[in-house]
Amino acid sequence: MKILFLGFLVFFSLVLFYSEGNIPAYAEKNGIVIRDQMFKIDEYVSGFKYPVMIDFIDDHVLVAEKNGYVRIIKNGILISEPVLQLEVSTTIEEGLVGILVKDKEVFIHHTTKNEENDSTSNWFTKYQWNGEILHDPVELLSFHNGNGGHNSGIMIEDKNGIVYGAIGDIGNESGLVQNVPSGPKDYTGSIISLEDTLEVYAIGIRNTYGLDFDPVTGILWDTENGPEFFDEVNLVQKKFNSGWNIIQGPSANKQEIPDIDEYKYSDPEFSWERPIGITAIHFIKSPLFPEYHSAVLIGSFANGILYKFQLNEKRDGFTFFDERLKDLVLNKNDNSNEIIFSTGFGGITDIKEGPDGLIYIVSIGDGKIYRISPTFEQKKLEPTCIDFLNSSKLFECDFSGMDLKNENFSNKDLKFADFSNTQLKNINFEGSNLVGANFENTKLLDNNFLNANLDSSIFKETIIKNNIFTHASLVGANFQNSYLNKNNFDNSDLKRADFTNAKINYSEFNNSNLHNAEIVNAEIEYVNFTKSDMTFTNFEGSLIKNMDLDEVRLWKTKFNEAKIENSKFTKTDIHASQFKYVNLDGIDFKLSRFSQVDFTNSIFNNTDLSGIYPIESVFNNVEFYNSKINTCLEHDILSKILNKILRNSGSLDLTFVRQMLTSICN
Repeated sequence: MKILFLGFLVFFSLVLFYSEGNIPAYAEKNGIVIRDQMFKIDEYVSGFKYPVMIDFIDDHVLVAEKNGYVRIIKNGILISEPVLQLEVSTTIEEGLVGILVKDKEVFIHHTTKNEENDSTSNWFTKYQWNGEILHDPVELLSFHNGNGGHNSGIMIEDKNGIVYGAIGDIGNESGLVQNVPSGPKDYTGSIISLEDTLEVYAIGIRNTYGLDFDPVTGILWDTENGPEFFDEVNLVQKKFNSGWNIIQGPSANKQEIPDIDEYKYSDPEFSWERPIGITAIHFIKSPLFPEYHSAVLIGSFANGILYKFQLNEKRDGFTFFDERLKDLVLNKNDNSNEIIFSTGFGGITDIKEGPDGLIYIVSIGDGKIYRISPTFEQKKLEPTCIDFLNSSKLFECDFSGMDLKNENFSNKDLKFADFSNTQLKNINFEGSNLVGANFENTKLLDNNFLNANLDSSIFKETIIKNNIFTHASLVGANFQNSYLNKNNFDNSDLKRADFTNAKINYSEFNNSNLHNAEIVNAEIEYVNFTKSDMTFTNFEGSLIKNMDLDEVRLWKTKFNEAKIENSKFTKTDIHASQFKYVNLDGIDFKLSRFSQVDFTNSIFNNTDLSGIYPIESVFNNVEFYNSKINTCLEHDILSKILNKILRNSGSLDLTFVRQMLTSICN
C-alpha cells in the first residue's frame, strides 16, 4: 500500500512540478516619480523580457535581453524579430549580460552552462552589423568554471577606441587578481581590454554593472556590488586595486591589501552600508541638461531608485549638504533623501545618453525602457507651501514643527516634504505622493495613507498609532526606533523597509510585501502577517509574541537569536530559512512546509512538529521540551519530489497527502 501510494505521488508530481503557489496581493507601485520639476520621465518602449542593457546604432537602439535575444527599436517601435539569438544559461546573474556598440561592431557578453560539471562560462564576442542582423562572431575573451554568480556584464570604450570589459570573480575568490598572492592568475575580478594587447585596467573587482568615463577628467569610475554589506562607487585610475576579497567598503587598515603588480588600493568615493544592488553609473554630457554636467547618475536594482550625486570641484569625489553623508557612507540609520533623483523603477540595469541628448533608463523588472527629457520650463517652479489647502503641488514643503489636525492632503504632490517634529492627527493623505517625505520624530495619530506613495519616506523615532496604510507603497521606508500601535498595513508594499529596534503592537500586515525588510532587534506583539511575502526578511534578535504568520512565504528568512512565543506558523512555506539559536515556545507549525531550514542550537518548548515533513532540514544540537518532531528526515530524491508537490500545490487541498506522508514517516 505504501509503495502504491508513493508511486501515485511521483506521478502526481509531474502534474504539479511547474505550478505556482499563492502569491500575496500586496500593493502595486504608484509609478515613476522624479524629483526635479524641470524634467519628466516617460515610458519609451515596453514589451521586453528582462531587458539588461542598451546601446545606439544607426539612429536605432539595440537592446540586450537576459534570455539571449538582441532586439532593435526603430523609430520608437520594438521590432519583434531579434537581430541575434544566443543560447545562454539562465540563473539570476547569468544570461546575455552586456552589449556595447563601436561604429559597426557590436560587443556581446553572455554566459553558458557546462553540462558536464554544471559550471558557468563567460564569453566576450564581437559581431558585425550589416543594418539588419549581427553576424560573423569573433571570440575575444572567455572565462570558465564559474558558479553562476558575479559575471558582471558592462563594457566601455575609452577615448583611444580601446574596449574594456568587466568580469566579476565568477563566484571564485582564490585568484591572484582577487588579492590572493598564491592564487592562479586567471584575470577574473578585473577590468580588462578585449582586443589587441591584453591590458588589465583594474583588479580586485567583486562584481560590477557600472562603468563610465568622466568626460572632463577622462578618469574611469565604476560601481561594485558588495555581499551583505557595502556597495561601492569607485574612482578607477589605471592600476587600481578595488580590494576584493580582502576589503569591501571603506577600510581603516589598508595594509591588509597585498602588493600585486603595482596595483594600488584606495577607499570608495561612496558606499552603502546596506547594499542596494548598485548597477549603472552615468556622467551627463547632453546640452539638454547643462545644470547636471557636474552630476553623476547611479542606478539600483534592489530598490528601483535613480540616485544623483554632485561632484566636487576636482571631480574626484562628491559633495553633500547632509552632515551624515560627509563620511562618504550611507549608513543604515542615515537619510538618503539628498541623493534620490527618481523612484519607482522595477530594478534599474542601465543608464545611457542617446544621440538625441535624452537619458534612457532600462528597468529589467518593468520590462521597459524609460526616457528622461526636459520640460522646457523657463525656470524651476518654486513650491507653493503657504496656501497648502488650495495647492496640489506641495513638494519639498517645510511643515516641520507644526501641529496639524483634520486637514485634507489627499491626492497632493508632497514628495520630499518635511513633516519632522510635528503632530499629525486625522489628516487625509489618501492617494498622495509622499516619496521621500520626512516624518522623523513625529506623532502620527488616526491618519489615512490609503493608496499613498511613501517610498523612501522616513519615520524614524516616530509614534504611529491608529493609521491606515492599506494599499500604500512604502518601499525602502525607514521605521527605525519607532513605536507602531494599532495600524493597518494590509496589502501594502514594504519591500526593503527598515523596522530595526521598532516596537510593533496590535497591527495588521495581511497580504503585504516585506521582501528583504529589516525587522532586527524589534519587539513584536499581536501582529498579523497572514499571507505576506517575507522572502529575505530579517528578524534576527527580535522578541516576538503572539505573531500570526499563517500562509506566509518565509524563503531565506532569518530569525537567528530571536525569541518567539505563542505564535502561529500554520500553512507557512519555510524554505532555506534560519532559526539558529532561537527559543521557540508554544509555536504552531501545523500544515507548514519545511525544506532546508536550519534550527541549529535552538530550543523547542511546547512545540509540535510531528505533523511536518521536513526536507533536508538541520536540527543539530536542538533541545526539545514537551515537544515532538517528525522522524522523517530523508535527503533522498523521492523526498525532494514530495517536497516539490507540497510546495507547489497552489490552491489544491493536499491535507490528505500530508497526513499520509507523516503517518508513513512516523
